[in-house]
Amino acid sequence: MSEAYRSPLAPDANEGLVALVTGGGTGLGRAIAREYAHTGARVAIAGRRAQPLEEVASELTGGGTQVLSVPGTDVREPEHVASLVDTVLDRFGTIDVLVNNAGGQFVATPEQISAKGWRAVHRLNVDAVWDLTRTVAQRSMIPSRGGLVVFIGFSPRRGIPLMVHASAARAALENLASGLAIEWSRHRIRAVCVATGAIDTDAFRAYGDEFVAEAMRTAPLGRIASPEEVASVIAFLSTTGGAYITGTSIVVDGGNDAWGLGFPPPQPGQS
Repeated sequence: MSEAYRSPLAPDANEGLVALVTGGGTGLGRAIAREYAHTGARVAIAGRRAQPLEEVASELTGGGTQVLSVPGTDVREPEHVASLVDTVLDRFGTIDVLVNNAGGQFVATPEQISAKGWRAVHRLNVDAVWDLTRTVAQRSMIPSRGGLVVFIGFSPRRGIPLMVHASAARAALENLASGLAIEWSRHRIRAVCVATGAIDTDAFRAYGDEFVAEAMRTAPLGRIASPEEVASVIAFLSTTGGAYITGTSIVVDGGNDAWGLGFPPPQPGQS
């Protein structure tokens, strides 16, 4: 976390809530878990690797937060989803906020994306997200008459070169958020998609220096987001200030969606 960053939210802004964050051990998920902890929530973090989850849990527990770490969780597997929800409910009794942060993709031109690759990206970013969302709603949010589901989308929302498989998957989440907000309003469940531009995480920087430099060059604000900036927007949604926001996409991208990507498309005949 940047030493210069200060949360804009009050320390008790999410007091009394239980937030479940998938992919909570690294990058944006870690920042979201921290922001919820720093605003008074009890936090459950899930992911496949134990070490990063335990590091986050140790940090937040040391700060006085009640934290549950659930390593070995692959949200693509229905039995893992069921076990995760059981574990969180056994510990905290409820799930008030679900942040579907776990996801992933790879860089490829459309003609290089195989059917297997397409299915893998959509299985993680759409199918797994839906399974966990439905399970949490059925087991906790619908019976308790309330909750917030957050999905993570992509910006620019009109499509991203070398990411058409992932962009299509994230666009599905925007539509899912709006549909669920309507369907589940009778249960007082809200659903919001937070569409982000490039975020300064290890996973994003793993795409390479050229990729990062291009993201910075084409962003109207001239930089990429810190994880904390995005996390604070997500944590705001579950506060009393965000209580009337549902069924929409909130774009946190430094102006990318307004501008596009800012570089020309491949020309006819160009390979």
